[in-house]
Amino acid sequence: MASAIIAGAGASTGAAVARMCAARGLAVHGARRRPPPQQSGDTFTVSAVDFRDEESVEAFVARVEESSGPVALGVHNIGANVQFSVAETTPQVFRKTWELAALSSLHFARALGARMASRGEGTLIFTGATASLRGAASFSAFAAAMHAKRALAQSLARELGPQ
Repeated sequence: MASAIIAGAGASTGAAVARMCAARGLAVHGARRRPPPQQSGDTFTVSAVDFRDEESVEAFVARVEESSGPVALGVHNIGANVQFSVAETTPQVFRKTWELAALSSLHFARALGARMASRGEGTLIFTGATASLRGAASFSAFAAAMHAKRALAQSLARELGPQ
């Protein structure tokens, strides 16, 4: 059976994608920093994984593939939508926002991309936001992080797509 990983399997977009994948017969493995309690009727599991930590991501992907087979679909749905003026955006806020959206995307892509390329199949999807395309007042940290995530996804498409 093919499997799917949903990074950022929260209560809205991530959960909806997970349910859609489960309905199509994929073994779905959701992940987030602090998973919610399993809900009655859920057709997927949610594990605690901090995608800012490369070793944790690699270990999670290896466990999923060992238990459920090759990951056919990876969806990165992580981003910290914070709203602060530039004056209020501390280096700590900027760094954490960037780590959650951009750095976690890199770890996700490194863990799944090589596996998919070696098999010659698989799909990586990165969710975004309007901030991925343009900045707005009081969204400097979020827009910068989401721009980086989008640029990484575009680069991956050109690098891994032909494989």
